[in-house]
Amino acid sequence: MLLTTFRIDYPILRTALAHAPDIEITWERSDLTGDGTQQLLVWADGPAFGTFEAGLEADPTVKPPVRVVEFDEQRLYQLELTPEGRRASVYPTVVETGAILQDATATEKGWDIRAALPDEETLDQYHAFFTGRDFDVELKQLYEDWSPNHSSQSRFGLTDRQHEILVAAVDEGYLDIPRSCSLAELGTQFDISSNAASERFRRGSKTLIENTLSPDDQPT
Repeated sequence: MLLTTFRIDYPILRTALAHAPDIEITWERSDLTGDGTQQLLVWADGPAFGTFEAGLEADPTVKPPVRVVEFDEQRLYQLELTPEGRRASVYPTVVETGAILQDATATEKGWDIRAALPDEETLDQYHAFFTGRDFDVELKQLYEDWSPNHSSQSRFGLTDRQHEILVAAVDEGYLDIPRSCSLAELGTQFDISSNAASERFRRGSKTLIENTLSPDDQPT
């Protein structure tokens, strides 16, 4: 199981949040119905509910909201996505792939979504979903859920495929000067394209560095 955190320039509720930049949204749950309707519950925190609700009325991704619970600076809203919102929503893909949406928060700067994905192919599927719709997406964290039965590389946050390609890069001379192996040749070894090999190598390198080096390790 891969644990991931994405930062996404996601269109859902973008207009509403632009109206009220001090509001933060926290996703509570989503529901799909047999007729294709998609509803979600979200908490809104902040002082500007008037402008936020005006933004909800103008937001093309949601229908007029139902306010469910209200506190001083926190409100729970029940929202239904419009056809435009449903086209942009990743939640049906979450259900289809068997992923687990752990939490999601949003401000005017975008959405931070944390999810547990079954495997690296599912991660690629999500990446294709976002980029195919021209959403800016940043993979902020990626690591494999570790248990005592997992291989040792999991403790460094690497997936098995990332571990394989990093080891192969050393064994085949990709990191030698001069190089004696190309990314295309590494890709052929794992039956993937050179672009996929490059992305896997870069993800693995970034994860390994982040999980083995810390600011305390840097020279002063």
